[in-house]
Amino acid sequence: MTREVDVLVVGAGPAGTVAALELLRQGVSRTLLAGPDRAEAGYDVIVGDAAHRALGAAGVEPPMRPVDAVELRLGGHGPHVLPDAVAAVCDRREIGLALTEAARRAGVERVPDIVTEIVRAEDGRHRAVAGGTIVLARHVIVAGGAPASRAEGTVCAQRLAGLDLDSRITLFLPEPRTIDPAERAVCGWLAPGTEPGTATIGAAGFGRDGADRLLATAGATLAAAVPALAAARPAGPRISGVMNGSFAPDRAVTDGRLLAGDAAGLVNPFTGEGLSYAVQSGLLAAGAVAGHLDDPAAAGRSYKRKLKRTFVGYFETARHASHRYHLAWRVLVSTAGSDRPVFAKVRRAVLLPEGFSGLTAAERMPLGAAELAVLAPFLFASDEVAVSTVREDWPFIARLLIAGESDPQRRLRPAVPFFGALMAAGEPPDIARSTLAAAIELATLGALTFLGPMPARPEPGRAVDWSLASSVLGGDFLLGRATRLVADAAPEASWSFADWLAELSGRRSARIHPGHEAPAAAVFAALLEFPARLGGQLGGASPVTVEALRTYGEQCGHVFLHAEDLLALQRRRTRLDIDLRSMLDGRLSAIPDLIPGSSTGLGTLLSPTVRIAAVEAVTTAGQEAYRAASAALDAVPDATATRILQGFLDAIAEPLLSTDRPFKRALEVARSGRMPV
Repeated sequence: MTREVDVLVVGAGPAGTVAALELLRQGVSRTLLAGPDRAEAGYDVIVGDAAHRALGAAGVEPPMRPVDAVELRLGGHGPHVLPDAVAAVCDRREIGLALTEAARRAGVERVPDIVTEIVRAEDGRHRAVAGGTIVLARHVIVAGGAPASRAEGTVCAQRLAGLDLDSRITLFLPEPRTIDPAERAVCGWLAPGTEPGTATIGAAGFGRDGADRLLATAGATLAAAVPALAAARPAGPRISGVMNGSFAPDRAVTDGRLLAGDAAGLVNPFTGEGLSYAVQSGLLAAGAVAGHLDDPAAAGRSYKRKLKRTFVGYFETARHASHRYHLAWRVLVSTAGSDRPVFAKVRRAVLLPEGFSGLTAAERMPLGAAELAVLAPFLFASDEVAVSTVREDWPFIARLLIAGESDPQRRLRPAVPFFGALMAAGEPPDIARSTLAAAIELATLGALTFLGPMPARPEPGRAVDWSLASSVLGGDFLLGRATRLVADAAPEASWSFADWLAELSGRRSARIHPGHEAPAAAVFAALLEFPARLGGQLGGASPVTVEALRTYGEQCGHVFLHAEDLLALQRRRTRLDIDLRSMLDGRLSAIPDLIPGSSTGLGTLLSPTVRIAAVEAVTTAGQEAYRAASAALDAVPDATATRILQGFLDAIAEPLLSTDRPFKRALEVARSGRMPV
């Protein structure tokens, strides 16, 4: 029997089924899904936010157990809690059944046989053999899992009974056993089960260690953090598979076939996690094919571009870290207790399904089509410059600069007020100014590297303080690259740029020095004042408009910090990824400036009266700054620029604007008597 289709999807797992569903949704009805059902033996898998949203959008809704946080343990260091790190855990078998049911409901055509051969036919189409069926297809998406020929390590899991965990996942990375730089990371994790009284233990590692040894290592190390693990018993078969971490966008298209999920090497080399990447890559492959149905070569090029943008820096980061294990590991372990914003973001970028991007927040700028049409090309160009500048030497920073395919032009980022100010006088900004925007964003990340609590004094005899060294190396690298970009692309702005960096340094120094008088908001005011002021000057705005933009930027900085304080008081994830204790210890919070007597730290805020006053004070101050920034925009003559700048302001102020929701929530936390961290 011979079938002729537009698209053959090989593999009925998450990547393949989601791709087939998306193709049908986009009108590609001549799609064939080949492969047996993937309802594997029961064990629980981690479901990231992106995978959770994508599965839900595709109609795949297996029962899940929400997860509150990830508890990260690095070597002998105490736990570091990452809130909102993943969405849920889910039984892998239930995911398989839900995928099958969603495909059936949507009318996806199936061939329940394994594809054993794919070759090129004489007319250029792909000729595949699946059981007794020959399939001729213009496009092929391969999502059949990691081939044994590409095995680089092992990932394994075991469901356990007799263990009742809370809604946290414990992730553990042991210290290096030797000084051999070739030693590879072995990661263990323990996740609560979807069924009461159950849990799943898992491990992943490169090299020749088998599943038994990996699970034994994970069990021994995790038992120290979860003593009840010693009494748990197996509740089902041990599951293991090969780990292929060879992902590179340029290798994800082979002889015209688009590789997705494990087949493309899309797995985190530290943790072995692959579900989130399988779902995302399946959607990207389907979108590329649907957009170029009559041109398979163009579909392949589009897919590679989408992969580069979505996963930029992520797999360079994890593979860079696993191959240069000792340097990366010693940095991670020494900064495990540090709540400096960049370190907090790096932990997410290296170890978690989606990572996190720079100053990006959950909020998206409320911009219309006209504003996005002029803004998006500039931001994309800025991204290209920033990423190409840092990805080779410090790839995790590239991950911090890019939010992927999820509405990137609406991201909250310093380049936006710079662009809006550039066009304040009514002239379209020169795209070449995107290099300067990239420099501003790199310098902003560099400044964040030096913000936060100071590291503890090194132990006696300790040769290198990796926490302090990482701060200096990372911050200097970012500032140095940013300065070089300015010198090369906008030498006329070099003096202003240098003055800005000096001002940031001076304000931060004045804040952290004993007996300081500088308010906490001064640093953040300077961070956002400069892009707005410089943009106005370079865009030819009048002195009156430039002064208004300066005021706007300063007030945006105040809004940002007051919103951070409110989020921290609400016990919500902040845009800086640090909690209230760290904000106070690092002298980043404005609460001591607003509430006399709270400068002693978190202890004072344990008083419900003080906490309620803090909520009211930061909300009032933030809303006042919001009104001042918004009023400053009255002096901006260009309507499009005004809407872009207002959209940026609205996004950073979002936690402060809805008094019915965040204000009441913070008050409830304050009055409950719970510690607000």
